Amino acid sequence: MEKEHGRAPRGVRLIAGLSGLILALTLAVALSATSSADPALKPVISGTPVVGATLTSSSAGDTAVYHWQRCNPAVDNCNPNAPHGDADWPDIPGADGQSYLIVPDDLGYLIRVRAKGTSLGEQFVPSDPVGPVTAGEGPPPPPNLAPEHGVNVLAEPVNGSVEVKTPGGTFKPLSELSELPVGTIFDTRGSRVKLTAATGLLGQETADQPIDFYLGVFKIIQPPGLNSPATAKLVEKLTCGKGQGKAASASGKGPIATAAGKRRRKLWGSGSGGYRTAGSGSTGSVVGTTWLTLDTCAHTLTKVIDGHGVLVFDKKTKKKKLVGPGEKYFAKLG
Repeated sequence: MEKEHGRAPRGVRLIAGLSGLILALTLAVALSATSSADPALKPVISGTPVVGATLTSSSAGDTAVYHWQRCNPAVDNCNPNAPHGDADWPDIPGADGQSYLIVPDDLGYLIRVRAKGTSLGEQFVPSDPVGPVTAGEGPPPPPNLAPEHGVNVLAEPVNGSVEVKTPGGTFKPLSELSELPVGTIFDTRGSRVKLTAATGLLGQETADQPIDFYLGVFKIIQPPGLNSPATAKLVEKLTCGKGQGKAASASGKGPIATAAGKRRRKLWGSGSGGYRTAGSGSTGSVVGTTWLTLDTCAHTLTKVIDGHGVLVFDKKTKKKKLVGPGEKYFAKLG
């Protein structure tokens, strides 16, 4: 082989050419990787980082791949440029769409998304994180409810299915604390309701102590006079015919209908304050107790279980009687 003057041997030139080609390919791959992580291609998150809100990433293309991640800044580093797979930025399970709905478990966390235009070879590019996630404004506060003397009472179901009928309306379930007008009928057979009336003059909102009524049908009434008591009047109709204890036929519909053979009605009360019950033959003003008012076709029974007692007014004799714990009083009708 002749040696070419001033030139390297052909084999040396071939090796050098291959080395240059390899170097060029290496640089091309590096430049490609760099371009795929170009900050100009960084996804941008829109949306407010509050629980219940939706965050959305800017589009990375029709075939893009997204991974939403979160980091707790209270205990972790939360480097916004941490690589994909960093332990401080775990993927949120199932959060692999362009949008993400923030859940209560995200409260206090930073949220970011990593995206790439295709699943074949490009690098993930992280967004700037948003957050920390807050609870937001939350639900609106409950309405400011208050009883008004002689106008309305507050009523709240305690247990069972309480049905109420406002004046001119029909029976409907009572599901939450509500203002109900004086004259409302309560069906608490098999249930219990807590009532709060107001004291003072007509329209005043000074709340009395709450009281429970249960196991009966009654109408709440309250005259407009100063500190007049809220009265639970028994209204379930009895089938009393002529003569003591004689039953008549059925009539009407609903909880206050007259049932054939219905000869007694009752209502339990428990509590204290300016309240009373009213049967056919007497009224019972609360001193602070648990008591029963039972109407029959012949009499009204007031029975005190515990507490301080009930002051009974006998409508026939026009006399008052304080009935204490363990005592009972019969007010005769007719």
